[in-house]
Amino acid sequence: MQLLHDPLKTKEVIEYVDNILVKLNYADLDNFSVTQFESDWRSWLSNSSYNKIIGLESMKHCAFCPGTTDAFGEFVSRYHNNRIRVSRSDFIITRVLSKAYGRNLCYLEDDELKPNDSLIISVPFSGNGSMHPDFNKIMDTCDELNIPVFIDAAYFGISHGITYDLTRPCIKDLTTSLSKNLVGNPLRLGVRFTKELVDDSITIALIGANIFDKVNGYISTELLKKFPQDWLIEKYMDKNKTMCEKLGLQRTNTLTLAIGDESMQEYKRGDYIRVCISNHLSE
Repeated sequence: MQLLHDPLKTKEVIEYVDNILVKLNYADLDNFSVTQFESDWRSWLSNSSYNKIIGLESMKHCAFCPGTTDAFGEFVSRYHNNRIRVSRSDFIITRVLSKAYGRNLCYLEDDELKPNDSLIISVPFSGNGSMHPDFNKIMDTCDELNIPVFIDAAYFGISHGITYDLTRPCIKDLTTSLSKNLVGNPLRLGVRFTKELVDDSITIALIGANIFDKVNGYISTELLKKFPQDWLIEKYMDKNKTMCEKLGLQRTNTLTLAIGDESMQEYKRGDYIRVCISNHLSE
């Protein structure tokens, strides 16, 4: 068990990546387009028996992103006059970027949401592997106060039982990647969707020029076509249940995360005793 969230390492996926790299050639990369990249991502996200995504078509703009991290930074930069809001139990990158950029950060637990706030929240929630307990209430408030929301869906491919309602007006950005589920950290295979056309470091090279990281973009689409969401979830669902029972952990909506009891204080992260079991599942 680990405190930090290690990615899954799946033999079939690793072997397929090796195969892609062996066959990779310049002509395929030169002909590869952002249109193909976007089409394959939209198809993969929309086809699942275990999660439901509503209103992906409302996120009209799509761009390659190295993992999800760059998308966080661009959101923080875009709303530079806003107070940044995030849960104390959520992914640490928001705190790191807010400090680096000199932004006003206030934890969700420390004050109510107010106009001129911007919210970053993970779905499933990084703190507990499921949903933030007040997620719907928080989204209602953000809609009412016109607070822009950034959805971090980094666990999309390793979670189940989650509904993403992107039709909410407050949701402006959605980002996800293949880091936690398919390829781990050696390759940075991410994507960002936005409702509005955003002219920033992620999209600027795409506008009229079709210039982006085609190597990682191409590898992304090959993996998306080979390994649908259902394949990965079904591969690990039973093993997740067995390992949680064996280790005395409470299951969550994320295959690689579980909740421990009070005797496991060394795994406490924010308000939760969250345990990563990726290594046990990858064995």
